[in-house]
Amino acid sequence: MSDPQDPPRPRDPSQPEDVPPVRRRRGIDASASEGVRSGEPEASRRQRRPAPRPDDDYVQLPRATRGGPRLLAVFGIVVVVVGVGVLSLVFWATRQISPSGGQGAEVAEVVVPSGSSTDAIGELLAEAGVITNARMFRWYTSWKSAGPWDAGRYLSFKENSSFDEAIAVLDDGPVPLDAVTVRIAEGRRLVDAVTDINAAFPNLSVGELQATLASGAVTSKYKPADIPNWEGFLFPDTYEFLDDATAQEILQTMATKMDAVLDELGYDRAEALQGRSAYELVTIASLIERETGQPADERGQIARVIMNRLDAGEPLGIDAANLYGLGRTSGTLTKSDLDVDSPYNVRKFKGLPPTPICLPGRASLEAAIDPPAGSWRYYVLTTKDPPTHFFTDSYKEFQKAKADAQSRGVF
Repeated sequence: MSDPQDPPRPRDPSQPEDVPPVRRRRGIDASASEGVRSGEPEASRRQRRPAPRPDDDYVQLPRATRGGPRLLAVFGIVVVVVGVGVLSLVFWATRQISPSGGQGAEVAEVVVPSGSSTDAIGELLAEAGVITNARMFRWYTSWKSAGPWDAGRYLSFKENSSFDEAIAVLDDGPVPLDAVTVRIAEGRRLVDAVTDINAAFPNLSVGELQATLASGAVTSKYKPADIPNWEGFLFPDTYEFLDDATAQEILQTMATKMDAVLDELGYDRAEALQGRSAYELVTIASLIERETGQPADERGQIARVIMNRLDAGEPLGIDAANLYGLGRTSGTLTKSDLDVDSPYNVRKFKGLPPTPICLPGRASLEAAIDPPAGSWRYYVLTTKDPPTHFFTDSYKEFQKAKADAQSRGVF
């Protein structure tokens, strides 16, 4: 520390002279500041104020424009258009992979030649109506690493199948060369199904097949032992058997398949789920099978109509049950037909018929145990091509729709 009485040291000429800092207010130079301190008039100060120099501390702001909001609006529109396009593409692809409406009728057969590629198989399935898009099928199978598949005859394909449903049939493989095919359609009566088996196995007579069912040699988890009628408890499907199969082997295979499907759908918990026995639900499913139109959601709606009418203590009024009791599958019911004292005359008597009226398929069985909520109590056929019904909870609306359908010759 130096003594304040020491004389000042001489300045080194090589060092810059200390200059006190100049403080400048933002946007005002020093000369203007001095004018303010000297009391110079305001007008004179404005005249003397110099133009700002490049090194002055000013911030230049761009002129306000409307370009920003416009760009944002254009960007937003582009995003929306692209988003809609992507969603549309995803929806289209989803419908190709899994078409709406559910599976259709069985395809007679698809023969895959030896050496067929996945592309060729996709083309065969598209031509047969099994899938909707052969190219998408090729991409989908490549993504899932599905295939390759064996050449041969495939008999379990259905129209309007999803890609996964078609792949499942291919994975099961073709039928053996020495196999005998038995095809039982959904909604067939037991007597007709037995005839179909006899047509495939002429050595097994209709009488022998019926006697095998009545003998107790065939068993079912869900058919009550005290009910001898097997209607409704052989699963309708396409089967392959060796040419020396016995009546018991064929019928037990079909009964076991029915048990497996009912297990999958939860029929072992029928009382807890619907407050009705498994037998009653199979009976309801058989009514659905004979009554349903083409739209996939009709099965559930018909199931709900049946349950609503049962809960209300009203006759079901389902003509398919009346026809079954008369030993017929179609035709117009006459006044005398409707007066018959038959337990299948559900126009005259309340409640379910005593047995199922056909062999119901999986979709109808599923509708019976898991119907949608709804207040419908009536339905009427409104178009025949495709078969479609109108559903309502109003008797007045039902009558109006019925009269309209009759006037158009629907029935």
